[in-house]
Amino acid sequence: MTVLAMVAAIVAPTPAPAVSGRECMEKPDCRERVVRKHWRKTVRPFNAKLDRMNQCEASGNWDTNTGNGFFGGLQFDLPTWRWVGGSGLPSAASELEQKFRAVLLIGRAGYGPWPRCGSA
Repeated sequence: MTVLAMVAAIVAPTPAPAVSGRECMEKPDCRERVVRKHWRKTVRPFNAKLDRMNQCEASGNWDTNTGNGFFGGLQFDLPTWRWVGGSGLPSAASELEQKFRAVLLIGRAGYGPWPRCGSA
């Protein structure tokens, strides 16, 4: 084996193990890639509205956790967050993931979960 072949073998990237959809959604970095992939068609049309709702719900703070049972920039409760596929606390999720989950919720329940700020 030549020196060049040995170096190539050492630095060659090892393929990432296959990850099922469910396993991926449990890993924040993988979940974020999935959310980013769907940004343009899913979140983008709602982006300005979601930013206004965030300002109304949490004064622009996406990682808010005030201890009132609602979390994150769009003030999800945990059962609702889980219903739209979220894991962990919404306040620990990225802004993009919170927006993605909100769009899923809007598709299922409209703006009813945000009675005051959904009309923002």
